[in-house]
Formats: sequence, structure tokens, C-alpha cells
Amino acid sequence: MMRRCLLLIAFLFCIGHVAWLEAIGVHNWSSIFNNNPSKNWVVLVAGSYTWENYRHQADVYHAYRVVRANKVPAENIITFAYDDIANNPKNPFKGRVFHEYQHEDVYNGVVIDYRGKDVTPSNFLKVLKGDDKLEANKKKVLKSGPNDNVFIFFSGHGATSLIAFQEKELYAMELNDTLAYMHSKKMFNKLVLYMNACYSGSMFRDVLPSNMGIYVTTSANENEQSWGIFCFDKEIDACLADEYSYDWILDSEYNDLKKRTLKQQYDEVKRSTVFSHVMKYGEMALESLPVGKFQGHYDILMHRNNRTIAPNAVDGKPSCHAHLFSKSRRLMKAATEEEQETAWRKLHRVLRLSHIVKETFRDIVVVATTHYKPTLKGLSKVDELMCFKAVFDQFRTHCFTIQQAS
Repeated sequence: MMRRCLLLIAFLFCIGHVAWLEAIGVHNWSSIFNNNPSKNWVVLVAGSYTWENYRHQADVYHAYRVVRANKVPAENIITFAYDDIANNPKNPFKGRVFHEYQHEDVYNGVVIDYRGKDVTPSNFLKVLKGDDKLEANKKKVLKSGPNDNVFIFFSGHGATSLIAFQEKELYAMELNDTLAYMHSKKMFNKLVLYMNACYSGSMFRDVLPSNMGIYVTTSANENEQSWGIFCFDKEIDACLADEYSYDWILDSEYNDLKKRTLKQQYDEVKRSTVFSHVMKYGEMALESLPVGKFQGHYDILMHRNNRTIAPNAVDGKPSCHAHLFSKSRRLMKAATEEEQETAWRKLHRVLRLSHIVKETFRDIVVVATTHYKPTLKGLSKVDELMCFKAVFDQFRTHCFTIQQAS
């Protein structure tokens, strides 16, 4: 009798506890009672370096602060950044990096796992695959499993079917093959990838399958550049942010990510990004999921930042002109004849190289169309990408790298 009474009391207590949890909005019982709860994993990559590319590292540093504020554990965040901006001789604010005109530092507190020469396509792909050798060398790699969600953000330069790191490129097929590998090894439940780069749509259009639990948005379609913004800071001769990156980061900062869906974020970023066409690829069923499943979310009682949100598309410049703009401003601000001479020489060198690159492309096109007949046989997308890689590898070896040409 006593045993039955105790069981009845325990049952009533459980019913009451469940009702209380329902009342405060807890409905995901597996997250409470599961012995192996899902985790968020985040990989943040700034692919470029040099002062003129300030904005790419600022994007990543701000993104890091957002996911940390959203309670993603530091040990689950892997960050790539050359780290040559905060203490750059050209930085008038030593040890600080800003992402907008208000000059709120986004650098302090950021943990960089791969810096300098370690920021490479090879290391990036190895991290995504959870490479054992990197881990044995005390480097962080993805250790995600089938219950975990993964968020990846890349900000840097790009061209058709590739994105650029410091001295090397990562091709569309290499990245998509790695995503397929991760899927086959059950390294995620769902994966979301945001990419800020010129022509970034070409990395996924007609390549990424729609049935692997992967959702991607890009800053531009396959035919256009991305844009930098906040390019007229009074003291910093560089664009402080990229338009698409700034827009998604602010959307994450100012919304409840337990409720904000991926589709809502995409729609808002597409609306507010006016200089390029934000695109989406992959499995569209994921759009109904909350952003917080990938970027973490605030505690229920945490207050929002009350600072004023900057207007959209502030002082934008196309990415291919951002470095020219930076050098032009340095020329205009030169205080001495010697500084003016140096600034002009550097600007002239860049303009001259740009002209040489265009002339080289023109010569190649003339030779190719004059002496070779186009094939009438259509190529599959995979064959097209492999052909492109072979041609570009020869071009970068004998002519220019994308870093030299951009």
C-alpha cells in the first residue's frame, strides 16, 4: 500500500512538473532528458589579409562576439583570421577593430585558433573533416556528431567558382566535396553556411544537393560582386564591414533567435542588402528552423543592446575597388611631400597592375577564339568546374593570382 502511495505521489509530481515546464515554454523534452544532447559548433573564417581588407576580419570578429553572447561555448567555436589588422601600423586605434562608425571594438576577447600562415584552404577543409593530425598537434577541429548543428561563416574575396585565402584558392568542388564527406560521416544533424564573397553564388548554384541537410546563403549571385560599407570613416582608411555580413550579424543581435527563423533572417538580409543579390541554396526545408539552432541564443531574461541600428547600405564600395579607395584616401590625406609621393607611387602601381591584368585576359580571349573552335558538346556541371580549375591553376601559375588581381 505504502509503495503504491509513493508511486502515485511521484506520478502526480511529474505531471505537475511537466505542466510547469509547459507554462514557461519548454517543449523540447529530448533536450532535457536526452543523455547526449545536441551541441552547436561554429567555424568562422576571414580568408584575406592586409590593411585594405580590414572589413573581412571585422566581419568575423563581430560574428564571434555574437555567437559567444548567444552562449555557444568557446571550445565549440573555431576561428580563422590572419590577425594583421588590430596592431597594424596603419591602425590609429591600436589593439582595436571596428565594424561600424560608432567605433565599438569587436576584437577584444576574440579567440583566434588559426592565424597568419595557418589560414589556408587546406587547414579549413581539414578542420571541417575533423582531421586527426591537426588535433594531434593541439589544433582545434570539428568534433561534431549526428545530433549536432554546425554553422559556418566565410568572409573574403571570391571569383567564379572559387573563394580566396591569402596565397591560395578554394574551389567550389573542393568545398562541396567536403560538405558531402561531412554528411556521409554523420558530422552534423543540420548545417548552415553563410558566405560573403564576390560571385559567391557560383560556389553552390547547380552544385549543392538539396537533400543533405545543408542550407546556404551567399552575399551575391554567381555574376556579381559583393560590397564593402562604412568606407568613409574619418580616421580609418579602409571599409569597416561588408554589407551582407553586417546585415546578418545585426539581424542576429537584435532578434530573439529562439523564434527568428532562417527564412526570416534571409528575407531581412535580402531586403537590407541593396548593392548585391543575396541568394540561398541547398535544402529549403531548413528555413523553418530557428537561427538559434545554429548561432545559439540569448538567455530568456537577457536584455538587448539599445544602441541605434545603422541605416542600410552606408557608404558602399564594390569589393574590387575597396583597396583602390583605401590607397586614394591615403593619398588625399598625405601631410608631407614625401608621404604624398609614397601614396601616389603605391596607387599608381595598383592601377597599372589592374590594366595589365585586363590586357592579359583580353589577349587570352583573342588567341582562344581565333585559333580554337568551341566544342559543341555540352559539359556537365562537374566537368565544367574541373575544367575551370585546370585552366585557373595554369593562369595563376603563369600570369596572376586572384590576390594580385583584386
